[in-house]
Amino acid sequence: MNGKAPGRIRLGVLLFILVVAAGVYLASKFIPPYWTYLSMQDPVKEAAMAAVTAAGEGRARADLIRRAQEQGLILSEDNIEFRREGPMLMVRVTWVASVELPRYRYTIPFLVEERVRLR
Repeated sequence: MNGKAPGRIRLGVLLFILVVAAGVYLASKFIPPYWTYLSMQDPVKEAAMAAVTAAGEGRARADLIRRAQEQGLILSEDNIEFRREGPMLMVRVTWVASVELPRYRYTIPFLVEERVRLR
């Protein structure tokens, strides 16, 4: 025999299980906001390219708001900025996501920016 009672869990194994459980919990809270951030990269780029065409900024803004809603993100007019900087058009989209943890709220500011050449 090795001197251990059957059915007892070692302290190291218990700590490992607790660390893994905490990691899975935190991942389940933090991955969705960052996934939304990554999912908004293409819609912002497409809005920037559409804004320089005949459709203009209004249609690009409406499409961007619609695409954000498909991702579960609610954007307002204040979150979207179109700005001309010389020969370039810059589209900037900002929002803040909140992650609710026990006894703490963590806020994450996000910024997606795209520049395209004006025609």
